[in-house]
Amino acid sequence: MQDDAATTTMIAAAIADGVTIAESQSISKLLPSLVSSAQSLACPSISNFPVAAVELGTSGHIFVGVNMEFPSLPFHHTIHAEQFLLTNMANNVETHLDSFAVSAAPCGHCRQFLQELRDAPDIQILITSHKNPHFSPLSHFLFHHFGPHDLFPKTVPLLLEPRHNALSLPQNDHFNVLAKEFEILS
Repeated sequence: MQDDAATTTMIAAAIADGVTIAESQSISKLLPSLVSSAQSLACPSISNFPVAAVELGTSGHIFVGVNMEFPSLPFHHTIHAEQFLLTNMANNVETHLDSFAVSAAPCGHCRQFLQELRDAPDIQILITSHKNPHFSPLSHFLFHHFGPHDLFPKTVPLLLEPRHNALSLPQNDHFNVLAKEFEILS
């Protein structure tokens, strides 16, 4: 993907601040206005239904997610705008989602996907296609939710949170023998 204004999926904090000052509006009003522009980045080659999600990270950067469909693959391989948004955030080391604006109501899959975040029920969602758009908590869209909060202690890292995924190999005699044999063969 090219890194220019027409295709970017992240707007740096300094630029985001400049836009809000130039447009004389708050970020909460700016996000919904960015959704329709972001929809042009979507690739809905099967459904022809472009979806975009936009959020302001705690870093001050604005992140974008769009749906991507792949005609040669079954429809369940689609990347949803909300999934794209969270992946974009994770790739840019953004660790918390407070609120976002999206062009259409999140599907059931995305509602559960969002439920995997810490403080998920409190995430505020604004659906720009609604007649009177306003922010509502995820708990408004996902009744009787179940997620990692019901399974794990609060110390277990959830989606977007830092974690240590290094591989630790046991140091035993059998392992050392195999390692020495490998050195001899190489």
